Amino acid sequence: MKYNSIALVIMSVILISSCGQPQSTPEPIAVTPHDAFFQNLTDLCGATFIGASTYPDNPDHPLVDTELRTHISQCTDDMVRIELIRDGDYWHGAWVLEKRPEGLHLFHDHLGEVRTMEDLGEDDFHGYGGYANDSGTALRQHFPADAITAEIIPAAATNEWMMELDLENGTFVYYLERHQAPRFRAVLHKQE
Repeated sequence: MKYNSIALVIMSVILISSCGQPQSTPEPIAVTPHDAFFQNLTDLCGATFIGASTYPDNPDHPLVDTELRTHISQCTDDMVRIELIRDGDYWHGAWVLEKRPEGLHLFHDHLGEVRTMEDLGEDDFHGYGGYANDSGTALRQHFPADAITAEIIPAAATNEWMMELDLENGTFVYYLERHQAPRFRAVLHKQE
């Protein structure tokens, strides 16, 4: 009985002393809008979106009056690849988002799996894009053209690409402005 009383006293002292000590909680990790957008895309890995361009009205543009399909085909901790398919055929195009030391970067990959730089035509460019600016959110990011884009395609030096997700309605929007005027817009809907 004497030992039980001693044990009870010791346990009470431990309990009381631990209650008075401030509990250390880990600092929350700050999630930037760039990281949140990247994670939202990663969460959609494997998803396919189907739609069409809603701009330009130019009937000669190769992506007008065609079914556009994007497939989020590859996702790693640092990269998301979104394949672009036009009328059922791979269109030698992908939008690639990468986490780089300088920030979240979008570039356009027009090589595909079998093309080489030598296969590119006179008006067929590869690797242009830009870094996300600070105006984005977890659901929308803006990518002004970088210096490499201005070098590859001087006319695109003022380009700004925008990607937007509507997770509730399953919509993905890809939008491009040049000289602060609309140049291309596609609205695509997630397929179940």
